[in-house]
Amino acid sequence: ELVMKNISWLKQMKIRCSYGLTGNQNFNTNAAIATYRYYTGYSYVGYMGAYLANMPNSGLMWEQKKDLNVGFDLKAGVMAISFDWYTADTKNMLTDVTIPTSTGFPSVKDNLGLVRNSGIELKASITPWQNKNGFINVYGTFVYTKNKIVELSESMREYNGRMLKLAESTNQTTPVLMYQDGLSMNTIWAVQSAGIDPQTGKEIYIKKDGSLTYTYDSSNMIAAGDATPKYRGTAGLTAEYKGIGLTATLTYLAGGQMYNSTLIDRVEDADIQYNVDRRVLTGRWIEPGQITRYKGFSATDKTRATTRFVQNRNELNLSSISAYYEFPQNIYSRLAMQRLRFAVYLNNIATLSSIKIERGTSYPFAHTLSFALTATF
Repeated sequence: ELVMKNISWLKQMKIRCSYGLTGNQNFNTNAAIATYRYYTGYSYVGYMGAYLANMPNSGLMWEQKKDLNVGFDLKAGVMAISFDWYTADTKNMLTDVTIPTSTGFPSVKDNLGLVRNSGIELKASITPWQNKNGFINVYGTFVYTKNKIVELSESMREYNGRMLKLAESTNQTTPVLMYQDGLSMNTIWAVQSAGIDPQTGKEIYIKKDGSLTYTYDSSNMIAAGDATPKYRGTAGLTAEYKGIGLTATLTYLAGGQMYNSTLIDRVEDADIQYNVDRRVLTGRWIEPGQITRYKGFSATDKTRATTRFVQNRNELNLSSISAYYEFPQNIYSRLAMQRLRFAVYLNNIATLSSIKIERGTSYPFAHTLSFALTATF
C-alpha cells in the first residue's frame, strides 16, 4: 500500500481471481422421466385419455460447470482498463439431440460430454476531455473465445451416426450438426469440393484419399469451419457539450465461418417457376467449356453440403447512433417542467461483411429511425 501511494498517476489497481462449481437449472426438472398430459374436452366411452408429453431419458445426468477467472482492473489518468482470462469446463452438458420422428418426438435432452470454453476479455475506455461543459469518452471491448469438446459421451457418438445417415439424404442441403473430440460444438461439416466441372456442369467432390468423384458421400465430410467467431467486440463514442449529446456504437466479429445457405436457396436450388435471383441466369453453368461458380440447373439434383459455400465471416456493423438536446432551464421552467429533452435514434445503419447475406428476402428487415420527446414535471 505504501508503494502504491507514491504512484500519483495510478488511481486504482485491483487484481481478481474466482473459482466455482455450479449446476444448471435452466431446463425442466422432469426432462429425464416420462410425463403425460390429458386430452381435455374429449372422452372415449366416458373415459379421459392421456398421451406421452416428454420423451424419457433415464441416463440423463446433472450438468455441472467449473469456472476459473483471473483478471485485473486498472485506472490510470484518463484511461480505464479491465482484463479477464477465463476457462469454463461444462461436464455432462445438456443439449437437445435430434431423434427419429417415428418415436413421436423431434428431439430429446441428452448429455454431450465435457465441453471447455476459454478465452480473454478486454475492456478499455478513455476520457480525453471533461469539464463542466461536457465530456468525450471513447470505449471498446475485445473478446477472444475458444470452444472445444474435450470428451464426447457414448450417446452422442450414436447421435453422430444418425447424422451421417441424415446427411446422405438427397433432400439434406445444409450441413448436419455433429460433434467430435477436440473440435468446436459449432463445427461446420461438409464434403470438400473441387468446383464445377466445365464440361458437364456437375460438382466434383474430393474424397478423403484425395481422389475425385461425381458421387456425394457423407463419409467424406470434413471439419470445414467453425461457426463460432474467435474474435468479437464493440467500439463506441459518447460525447456531450452544453446539452448536446452524441452516442455511436460499432460491433465486429471475425475468425469464424458461415455456411451461406442463401446461395443455395436463391441460386442453385431456386424454383425457376417463380421470381428468381439474377445469378440463376448469369452465374450458372449452361454449356460445355464454361467456367462458373454454380452448377448447371437440375430439378432433381439438389445441392449438398460442400465446402463451396463455407465462407470466412468477418463483419463490422454500425449498429446505432443516437443524439439528444437538453433544452435550457429558461425554456422548460416556463412550462412548469424540471427537464425537457429531444432525442433521435437510428439502428441497424450499415453492415460491412466478407459474406454477402441478402437480408429481407425471407423475413422483414428495415433500418429503424425513431424520435423521442421527454418531459419531467
